[in-house]
Amino acid sequence: MRIAIVGLNTGTAIYAQYLAKNGHEITVFTENRGDVEVMDLLPHALLDIVNKESIKLFTRKYLEDLLGISVVNTRLQSVMIKGNNVLLASSLDGQYHKDRYDRVVIGSELSIKEPGNCVSIYRTVLSQGYYLVNGNDIGKNTEILLFMADLGGYAVTNSPLAMDDDLIKSIPINRAGETKVCLTTNYEVVKPVIDTINEDNRFIGKGFTMKDSLSGADYVVNRDYQLIMMGKLLALKDLDIIDSLPLMPRLELGFSRDWSFLSIGLTRNELIPVFRDLSSSRIAYHSSDSDIIAKVIHRGNKLLSIQVLMRGVRLLNWFFSIYSMVMLNKVAYLVLDMGYERTFNTLRGLLEQLMLNLYNI
Repeated sequence: MRIAIVGLNTGTAIYAQYLAKNGHEITVFTENRGDVEVMDLLPHALLDIVNKESIKLFTRKYLEDLLGISVVNTRLQSVMIKGNNVLLASSLDGQYHKDRYDRVVIGSELSIKEPGNCVSIYRTVLSQGYYLVNGNDIGKNTEILLFMADLGGYAVTNSPLAMDDDLIKSIPINRAGETKVCLTTNYEVVKPVIDTINEDNRFIGKGFTMKDSLSGADYVVNRDYQLIMMGKLLALKDLDIIDSLPLMPRLELGFSRDWSFLSIGLTRNELIPVFRDLSSSRIAYHSSDSDIIAKVIHRGNKLLSIQVLMRGVRLLNWFFSIYSMVMLNKVAYLVLDMGYERTFNTLRGLLEQLMLNLYNI
């Protein structure tokens, strides 16, 4: 196939890798002249929680020289999509030059902005200061609270968060203080011009709206981790390894040195306008070296949300397993043993108990 990818991000990049390695002809249109980075990890690199080099998903040299992907550097607003046709505006006469592809994947790219007196979480090294958290990225808003728990700083916010209030109150941060630095989690989403779309078009990018598979409500994609899953699933579909693309629940997650959280689906505040008869179950575990609080929101035995807050458990070791089971509608299988690590087994036991509560067992 001849495939056009308009907008380079972690999800479209990993899709391009899979298809290019399988012999397909890939052309990428992008404003990004650097490497493909996991933007979610930029704050961690600034704090030396992760190495700066480790947040690179792919280098440009790998994509172009080793995979043979053709990369066209251009403003995304100069690219128009009409179904399987990609029209590129000439910088000389402004006229569009059309090329037709077998598949057009529509991505988005991000531009970091610091509006007014606010500083960006993606450019600032956090310290033991007084912060007013402001922005629409619910996952990053929540993650900042975890950073402050580590640093012993002060943070307050009226912006939306990725977990319910009862779990947020369990994060040991200072919420009093006078002089506050405005800290924003916002960024500008850059997209191509979309004239018409068809069934061959696919969207992979932050800022796009999807339907939550658990509640049926719309949500905005925020996390690179979800983009990577979207890119892999679309690649498996186009390589005829899987038959169809599953609907995906919203994924929000974050971590600091000591804390981490996972939120699958919408929060109670977001679900209340959609459903009236909500139930919830919560369970907790505390020890000298770890703390775990887990919660599910449901209607009858229909799961709507899973939220987990942890201290002393490194999140990235296991969240893919939990998210995949929820996404594939195999929630009941969370009662199976998913690991042997001591603290992880404790977490697995808590999730098992929540599932048993969900099914009234």
